[in-house]
Amino acid sequence: MLLGDENGLSYGLKNAFRRSGLLHLLAVSGENVVLLAAGVIAVALAFGLHGAWGHAGAVVAIAAYLLAVGPQPSVIRAAVSGAAISVAWLLGRQRDSWHVLLVAALVLLAWNPYTVYDAGFQLSFVAVIAIFVLGRPLHGLLEGYPLPGTVRSAVAISVACTIATSPILWLQFGQVPLLGVLANVLAEPAMPALLALSFGAAAVDPVSPALARLLAYANGWVAAYIAAVARLVSAVPGAQVTGRNAALAGLTALALLAFAAHRLMRPSSV
Repeated sequence: MLLGDENGLSYGLKNAFRRSGLLHLLAVSGENVVLLAAGVIAVALAFGLHGAWGHAGAVVAIAAYLLAVGPQPSVIRAAVSGAAISVAWLLGRQRDSWHVLLVAALVLLAWNPYTVYDAGFQLSFVAVIAIFVLGRPLHGLLEGYPLPGTVRSAVAISVACTIATSPILWLQFGQVPLLGVLANVLAEPAMPALLALSFGAAAVDPVSPALARLLAYANGWVAAYIAAVARLVSAVPGAQVTGRNAALAGLTALALLAFAAHRLMRPSSV
């Protein structure tokens, strides 16, 4: 999950992540970059350095992380977005999420215009756009329910991403997971701990391999929990649909997106 490398996973476990709607957790995303940049900035501040040194270090760390992981669409999007935020801070410029996303898209398409047809490119950008557009309204709809704020946020983001990416999953793979919201609500809260422990183990290993092994051991339990969620949810009958059912799920998601767009663009009455 730290490097986006799926080669060490068995076919059964990888299929469980796919059927449960958690396959995106195996790809490097913005969450990885945010934690990396935040960690570098926090270390700089802990040593009494000016914030500029922290952001400059974050840019260098993100570039090194990109080289280590490889030029995958989701990685480049996350790396460009994270670096752009730190560069904007260093230059004293305002940071707009849409502008950052546009810069990332332009960089990717300038590097390879045919990336627009890549499933990873489409899923990555559509998911982020869904969070920008639908995340807050969906969170507002859940405010009346007796749920903790973190759960409401997780549900809102999961619903937004699931609806937006379902048509692409249908068109690209002919498969649509139906229990992705449940799986993400259960697994996503563990991801910050997993990534933080992973980065921590990698950082201290050159200095203290024993401490790195201890962090990796603790992280194994976090990873085991996420894998257990994937296996349990994927084992539910109908967790993933294919063929005509996938087409129906994709078309339903398109209808929901059209309805949400209509409601969002409709001027509110005074």
